[in-house]
Amino acid sequence: MRFTTSTHSLPLVILLLSLFISGCSTGVHVEEQNLTDNWTIISSREVPADVQTLSSESYPTDNWIKASVPTTVLGALVDAGVYKDPFFGKNLETISRKPFEDPWWFRTRFEVADFEAEKEQLRLLVDGINYRADFWLNGKQIAAQDTLFGAFRQFELDITEAARAGTNVLMVKVHPPKVRDFYMGFVDWAPTPPDHYMGIYREIRLKRTGKVSIDAPFVHPDLDPKNLAEATLKVSTELTNHSSSPRTVVVTGTIEDIKLEKEVSLAPHQKQIVTFTPEEFDQLRIRNPRLWWPNGLGSPELYTLQLELKEEGTLFDQQQVRFGIRKVETYLNDKGVRGYKVNGREILIKSGGWVDDLFLRYMPEKDAAQIRYVKEMNLNSLRFEGFWGNNHHIYDLCDENGILLMVGWSCQWEWPDYLGLELNMKAGDENLPINEGVDRYAVKLTPDEEVLLSDYFRDQVKWLRNHPSIFTWAGGSDAMPKTGLEKRYLQTLAQYDPTRPFLLSAGAFESELTGSSGMKMNGPYEYVPPVYWYEDKKLGGAFGFNSETGPGPQVPPAASIRRMIPDADLWPADNPMWNFHSGRKDFNTLGVYLTALNNKYGKPKDLEELALKAQVMNYEAICPMFEAFVINRPTATGVVQWMLNSPWPEFYWQLYDYYLMPTGAYYGTKKAGQPLNLIYDYHQHTVHLSNDTRQPIKDYRAELQLLDQLSKVVYSKDTLISVAENKVINLAKLIPLKGDGQVYFLDLKLKDASNKVVADNFYWLASRPDQLDWTKYFWYYTPQKQYADFTALDKLPRVPVQASKKVTKGDDEWEVTVTLKNPTDKVAFFLELELAQGVDGPAVLPVYWSDNYVSLLPGESKALTVRCSGKNIGQNDPYVRVKGYNLQKPITL
Repeated sequence: MRFTTSTHSLPLVILLLSLFISGCSTGVHVEEQNLTDNWTIISSREVPADVQTLSSESYPTDNWIKASVPTTVLGALVDAGVYKDPFFGKNLETISRKPFEDPWWFRTRFEVADFEAEKEQLRLLVDGINYRADFWLNGKQIAAQDTLFGAFRQFELDITEAARAGTNVLMVKVHPPKVRDFYMGFVDWAPTPPDHYMGIYREIRLKRTGKVSIDAPFVHPDLDPKNLAEATLKVSTELTNHSSSPRTVVVTGTIEDIKLEKEVSLAPHQKQIVTFTPEEFDQLRIRNPRLWWPNGLGSPELYTLQLELKEEGTLFDQQQVRFGIRKVETYLNDKGVRGYKVNGREILIKSGGWVDDLFLRYMPEKDAAQIRYVKEMNLNSLRFEGFWGNNHHIYDLCDENGILLMVGWSCQWEWPDYLGLELNMKAGDENLPINEGVDRYAVKLTPDEEVLLSDYFRDQVKWLRNHPSIFTWAGGSDAMPKTGLEKRYLQTLAQYDPTRPFLLSAGAFESELTGSSGMKMNGPYEYVPPVYWYEDKKLGGAFGFNSETGPGPQVPPAASIRRMIPDADLWPADNPMWNFHSGRKDFNTLGVYLTALNNKYGKPKDLEELALKAQVMNYEAICPMFEAFVINRPTATGVVQWMLNSPWPEFYWQLYDYYLMPTGAYYGTKKAGQPLNLIYDYHQHTVHLSNDTRQPIKDYRAELQLLDQLSKVVYSKDTLISVAENKVINLAKLIPLKGDGQVYFLDLKLKDASNKVVADNFYWLASRPDQLDWTKYFWYYTPQKQYADFTALDKLPRVPVQASKKVTKGDDEWEVTVTLKNPTDKVAFFLELELAQGVDGPAVLPVYWSDNYVSLLPGESKALTVRCSGKNIGQNDPYVRVKGYNLQKPITL
């Protein structure tokens, strides 16, 4: 007898282990196979309609296009080279919509060895199709588009009778989404691909078991936040008797040294939920559990449940699932603001908005790099506006790295134009409801659509509920579900997942069932200066839980710009090609951003100067957003930077770009999120110490220095401090900044009792400050009436920084230590370090710097480390390139 188990591991989403067990007389196989490779696709226009012909083993597919699943049709065509460089220039715009208006065929073959239908059960588990599909196996139809539809439905297809021992041919005819189909979308974050994401965008798995199977295992952990030394577990799973005979089986469960067992009798074709509770099994009362903690507060500990199902000693099925022990709680504070606790500890949600690749391609290595970026930026959360991911991989990574997830529906469905309803009305069909006002319930649902969305929610919750990283399920984004639909959502959670709370909406809404959402979604989404986050008390400032906000565009370094913009359009920046790679609708230009950059830092003369000044402004814009929320807790409970990443190469809403190049915003976020931090308030001109750890600090020293643009110290303070955990204290108020057009530098260092620097921060401040025009208001930003004057930075004395490097080669990862020294009596401002393949070679990406865009005080030295995969470097040692605002000349190490 042979069996296969599934487990989640780094970095792969599912590891299939095939083992052979001898001595089995029944010939039952237990196996799960991911049907990933050996697919081909073709438009239904180009092949005969006869399914029997297409399903023949000998049918030639030489003119079909090779693909792997998961994929969209366009993603497969791009990977196969049918469309070249779709993200470069306006190439995406040149791809016709016409080929994707018809269905496409997906075809694969798989082997089933020694199959006996009377003893075994064979099923296809279909995790995600967009949008409708017909399935045939060996020429026999096993599912039709009238029932197999819905992008977030999951399906189980019984193929026991249609399958055969040996080679099997699977044909899937995928139909594209149409007007009013509820599928995934990117809204104004990116252009919509011409195929509208048509394809098999999640896995199809072949599941082989005995006549009784295990499905949907779930571990429900619970604990008293006041006593973290004890926890309880409740284990459940679904058993299904696929045969026409009664069955008596034994279910066993193992969690490390915990052993569970139950005998279960099943009637013919009966499905039953089997539970193991602490009341029945005292071993499910865990003493001194290893708890799952979010990033920055502790280790995200994980356990594994193994389940086996046997009949008279013969293995029929087995499942393996990981889980974490943690308690998520939510509350409304005295201001009506939503907040969250994990294991009894109030959590400031420091988050970014995640989005998948524009073609929904499965990119496990890129996913792993991005989640590592999230962790290294000191973020503790991501918001999934949509149920993202091709499989469990991205959720596994968040489990392993302590990244909390807000998961829920996208505003794609809440705005009629994104469902194509405006086009529908122009066609004259007035029988379909349009909307009830996007300001509340959004698109008006038919009864069938309400059932579809509740089925979506049920399937996704059951699929993902074991992941400890998910801390809430969101029912809406820019709107809220109507009462009937919300009731369905709540019933789903009561039945399938009582371990985490439901969030009505990411926006500010009130429900008769669950009360206030306690959230706000007031932007901004466009550039605003640092003082905004401290001064604003009505809109997006640092109070409450801001579920999506940010200072707008984040222009990447020059090398990335050249990868997406043709040479003829590289300069000047304010042109249609750059706008095409911006957002959509109100965000289709960089005008506000470039106006601010030109006024604050001086108009750049070329692309290289623009890119460097952009990183300065990116850093200066994003760092105070996070910092303001950090020092204003508990009045502030959460902030979601809109967004974390980009689905394609663009200039908007990203902390690192599509190619994984970190921007200045990346390092500004990393600095702002330090668990221990010294922070400057741009509005009150005060300096604060934040201790966002779970331990108090004692006898630490805070050192403050304010230097003028000639690098002369004009103010300093040295303070001995002790601070309790999860507290913020006010340390000092700065002296007024004098002069006309003067620039100042504020250096902050925190040292522990052994005089080691444990946190540092650095600001550039202008005597002429930014001022907002509060008499004007746009829904996505507040305009400025005065810009901070940093043009004096162009006139800083040139500094000959000294640099050296040391390379340490590991088996998988290399580390380079770069030591920088400023031998002069002038500040070396904003040094950019880049790891590269060769003197003039491309940047090494992804890359993990301990710090970057650093400034050095007179006589100061800093050692920075950078880590990267050895396979991304090549045969020779990597080079380090250094440039900066007032560096005497670029350095290459």
